[in-house]
Amino acid sequence: MSRYYFALNSPAISFTKSDLYSKNEKMIQIGPYIKAISDAFFLSNQFRKNLFLYYYTSFDNKSLVITFDGSSLRYLGPSFFSAGQLLIRVMNHITNPSSKQGKLTPGLEVHKEESSWIFEKHSKDKWIQISYSNIQDKLFSKFSMSFPILFLFGFDKINTKNIEYNISWGPLEIDEQVILTNHHIESMI
Repeated sequence: MSRYYFALNSPAISFTKSDLYSKNEKMIQIGPYIKAISDAFFLSNQFRKNLFLYYYTSFDNKSLVITFDGSSLRYLGPSFFSAGQLLIRVMNHITNPSSKQGKLTPGLEVHKEESSWIFEKHSKDKWIQISYSNIQDKLFSKFSMSFPILFLFGFDKINTKNIEYNISWGPLEIDEQVILTNHHIESMI
């Protein structure tokens, strides 16, 4: 089974459990990125153990890369609320790592790094930028999944030679882009 990597560039995280059940401005902005976590790991209700997700964000004005390793990740269900609860656990871990609410679950790690940390780790891999800024060929059949690929979501402003393909799905939400990417990967494997 091939391993693949997603990187999401998310707005800052700063919400509570009760915010998950509201439609305030903060949740409207970050909600699709939270939902994209569970959407990345679940397709047809099957959990993807071969996915490694980088969730680049900030908390208290400090950059973070939160990693979700599908091979060992626990307590993530297919719902928005499940992913939101894991992010709340991350925030608790940062503010009080020794508390019961701050204990990280297996497969979940927090790195106080910039997005460049992700790109350095994958400098020898092929990168595919998924965006809705320009319409290009949408087919995944141009490349083989036999080599490591880093799928980038929300990193529209980076300019690097590592980007092998730029695929646009049109004006879709970030979670819809993740679902569509997963669907095409599934059909190729």
